[in-house]
Amino acid sequence: MVRLIARLFPALLAVGTLVVYVPTMAMAQAPKRNEIRIPALVTGEEMTAQHNIWALEVYMKPMRLIAVELTDPKTGEKKLEYVWYITYRAVHRKALDRTEPNTPENQFDEPVSPPLFIPEFTMLLTDNDRTEILSDQVIPEALVAINKREKTNYKSSVAVVGPLPEATAAGSGTETALMGVAMWRAVDPDADRYTVYMTGFSNGIRKVDGPDGEPIIQTKTIKTKYIRRGDRFEQNEGEIQLEGEPEWIYR
Repeated sequence: MVRLIARLFPALLAVGTLVVYVPTMAMAQAPKRNEIRIPALVTGEEMTAQHNIWALEVYMKPMRLIAVELTDPKTGEKKLEYVWYITYRAVHRKALDRTEPNTPENQFDEPVSPPLFIPEFTMLLTDNDRTEILSDQVIPEALVAINKREKTNYKSSVAVVGPLPEATAAGSGTETALMGVAMWRAVDPDADRYTVYMTGFSNGIRKVDGPDGEPIIQTKTIKTKYIRRGDRFEQNEGEIQLEGEPEWIYR
């Protein structure tokens, strides 16, 4: 994708149809072991519609699971459960400025200053004719176990909320990464396919016509799909594989 953009970039600039900010692999910080890099991609069309749009460069590790003794809040008893999780680090990169004069804009909301990072993760279990929706949770006992295993101080989706760090250029050596983890419990081990939607990594929004003709607001989102070829017996995270590449979408 990056090579394709590099080849097309001069021609697209010439006709004024697209402006993209996405660090090339040479400029970008190299992913760490097992990390998947999701470039911060913003098109010229998006910048025309929303001049204050931003998107984060995201590095995420594969989906993993860990067995943890969790306390039942009602009975106080501990029970061994599998917690599914994704760790990530997100970096705010400097964008290319769109200098085209008198650019029209669509403003849905007044911009927040400074912008806030408020991540949300939704997992959809899609298997045959059924769909189950799970939101990530704050699970303190699992967070301790995950940080011990990963040897990193990841924050929950609540603790990581805060002002967006100042944007930095790739390779500047002064960047501040947002380090977080999404966690889920009670994930059906008999499902085969899982889709995770990650919002809060961009403030991009757009208005489209809904099925009934009424306008609806969509949010720029990272979509990742997983497939697991296993069953509920001897659950193994090695069975969870990324299906295709992560992508930016609006939903």
